[in-house]
Amino acid sequence: MRKLLVAGAVAASLASPCAHAGLTLTADGVSLGFTLTTFLSGYNAQYGPLAQGIASNGNVITGSLLNNQIYVFRDVDGQTLSNAVTSVPYTCMTGNCNYAMTTAGGSVYGAQAFGGVYQTFANNGTFTPVAGLSNLTSYLGMWGDPVNGHIISASNSGLVDINPIAGTFRVIADIFPDGVSVSPDGTTAWVELGGTIQSFDIASGAHIHTYNTGNSPDGTGVITGGQLNGDVVVNNNNGTMQLIDPSKADGDPLQIRLIATGGTRGDFVSPDVSNGTLFVSQNEAVDRLSCGPNCSIGVPGIPEPETYALMLGGLGMLSLLVRRRRMQGR
Repeated sequence: MRKLLVAGAVAASLASPCAHAGLTLTADGVSLGFTLTTFLSGYNAQYGPLAQGIASNGNVITGSLLNNQIYVFRDVDGQTLSNAVTSVPYTCMTGNCNYAMTTAGGSVYGAQAFGGVYQTFANNGTFTPVAGLSNLTSYLGMWGDPVNGHIISASNSGLVDINPIAGTFRVIADIFPDGVSVSPDGTTAWVELGGTIQSFDIASGAHIHTYNTGNSPDGTGVITGGQLNGDVVVNNNNGTMQLIDPSKADGDPLQIRLIATGGTRGDFVSPDVSNGTLFVSQNEAVDRLSCGPNCSIGVPGIPEPETYALMLGGLGMLSLLVRRRRMQGR
């Protein structure tokens, strides 16, 4: 029922005229079915909140270097910092104490960049260290594996696969990337490395492909469903966004397309696991990117609100039939 309510709220927010005046879809981005709105604005910081996680109650947890706070927001568009449900102060412990965050296995995890310990966040934004990972620290990006609830993270030991419940990890590849994301099927890690976007097989650590996108790429998100299934959204430091089509050969003009311009400084992205949209960070705002109906970014497909309604209606009818049969059997 919560998913139905959240999906309906987001659908309403996406239909509202609150698109950010900075980052703007190109004609190509519009024709491909993308929608861009503003989730959070009204702060000034070097990067703003870099990443977000979805709490078990559906709220959004994010951190801001503006005043070293962990914020909790409702999952609706058009908010400012004053709309925070709660906020919790934190102490800067690294040279760049912006938080990388992710949702994994229904919980929110994060760490301060360049040496922060991995932490788990409660629904009110308070946090505690993940047990068993005292010798592992974060480097930059991280992403929740949608299949097994692990965390794929750039760390001081390389690109790692963390089991946060067991407090263990294994090294996937001896690389130290920036933005990190995971394909919705849990097989491929997409990372920024050396000014390129590269893909790696999570199981074996084998390098798959390098995409020379230009534009100082950073965070990525893989699309599931619809006409863009398998394509990869790229958030760029120069205030643009691109779309990679891995099915196209290098040199094909349709392999890498420009879908948004006019932003300030793009950095990490985070999936909204409640509804399949993508949070896209800028210097002064967190925008929300949607790829349209029957499509999600960064997570397996999210059923439409109508689907949930049909499911709930079917369950209600089944319950009624069971009760009737029990009454007839008395």
